[in-house]
Amino acid sequence: MNKDEIIAQKDALIAAQAAQIAELKLLLEAALLRISELEAQLNSNSKNSHKPPSSDWPIKKPAFPRLKGAKRGGKPGHKGNTLKMVDSEAADKHVLHGVKEVNCSCGYCLAGVQEEALSERRQVFDLPPNRLEVTEHRIGLKQCPACSKRYKGVFPQEVNALVQYGQRVRTLMGLLNVEHGLPIWRIKGLFADLYGYAVNENTVQTAVEGLFEVTRADEALIRTALEKQSLAHFDESGVRVQGALHWVHTASSNNFTYYFVHPKRGKEALGSTQSILPHFKGRAIHDFWASYFQFDCSHGICVAHILRELTALAEHQGRKWAVKMHDLFLYIYQFSDNGRRTAPDKVQNACLAQYYRILQMADVEEPPPDHSKGRRPKKSKGRNLMERLLRHTDEVLAFACVDEVPFTNNLAERDIRSWKTKLKVCTSFRTIQGANQFARLKGFCSTAKKQGFNLFEQLCAVQNGHSFLRPLALT
Repeated sequence: MNKDEIIAQKDALIAAQAAQIAELKLLLEAALLRISELEAQLNSNSKNSHKPPSSDWPIKKPAFPRLKGAKRGGKPGHKGNTLKMVDSEAADKHVLHGVKEVNCSCGYCLAGVQEEALSERRQVFDLPPNRLEVTEHRIGLKQCPACSKRYKGVFPQEVNALVQYGQRVRTLMGLLNVEHGLPIWRIKGLFADLYGYAVNENTVQTAVEGLFEVTRADEALIRTALEKQSLAHFDESGVRVQGALHWVHTASSNNFTYYFVHPKRGKEALGSTQSILPHFKGRAIHDFWASYFQFDCSHGICVAHILRELTALAEHQGRKWAVKMHDLFLYIYQFSDNGRRTAPDKVQNACLAQYYRILQMADVEEPPPDHSKGRRPKKSKGRNLMERLLRHTDEVLAFACVDEVPFTNNLAERDIRSWKTKLKVCTSFRTIQGANQFARLKGFCSTAKKQGFNLFEQLCAVQNGHSFLRPLALT
């Protein structure tokens, strides 16, 4: 083998090794990317992802840093629920615990001495013995003395069976199933334990269906009230209905809550006749879900969602701009009295300038879009977030610049959390009708709670045509 052949052989070997190195380099990059993604999943928690706080283990940290020197527990102005004594006249029973001593230490007999009740008292709040009150209904009979014609009384319309449960029992069944999330078989067991009557499962279902029908007008009033609100919160979450994925959508304010269930999550659902967004002209508070921006109303972005994305970028990818932006949001948050009022004008101007500087830093730090694959360029998570922050600057910073705009969308998220509790118990709704029943009744109960009403009494009242929402129909 001559010199030229040896050189050619070496050149071919080098070229083959270079091609192999390039191939291994691509595989290594793909492997490192996959490892990074898996590590990010493993290190995800409620602070850097959309996972719920219940998934955090073992120590939960507060969503926002506590002020230095702040104590745990209720803060000044917090209305507590400590059990307090009632007036003596309001007590149902009075028990006098007499003196046990028969003779005084001096030897005098105390048997004939009149005993006095001291002002010192203690009270015990307890439940009376549980029993169902049975009311027997009868009808009267009158016979005319002249012609012997007979007249019979008529049973009340609601007493339509030989034996039945009363309105308050049916209301309690519906309240336990909907508001407290008890499955039907647990309600059956609870009634057996408390009252000695194991109610039929169909009885519970019939009670829920009855409440569903009588609250139809109230749901319409809640929808109308929310459409007129100057500010409302919106959110959506997945639910299983008949084994398939559906979405529960919520619209919330401080006084009203409305839910509806739809097979879709985005534009089709939010623009449907069930949604209030097509008629809503106030300010909608929500996350960055693009479908919300199609509607002709003002918008406000939940900054808590953004903080979680920034935390993930800082922890998993080491992005310095994410750390600075995270600190900037918390800085504005403090100057806006924890999101309860607007920040001073000087602070707004200074923070806006810093906001744009950080986004310029992000443009340099984030990798450029990859146009090599497909028509749509592939972008990093950080670049996607940066572009959203730039495109929706006014909506993101609305909490610091516009009165009444909150820092987070927690109101809607709290209202939708009850659905997750329900699904942990029942896993899935058997029918779409069952999901709709839960949506309407849950919205009614949530609205009643927000306005300070007793749920049980209001569910009883609405069956008699006296709902706390009916005055809205006159305004």
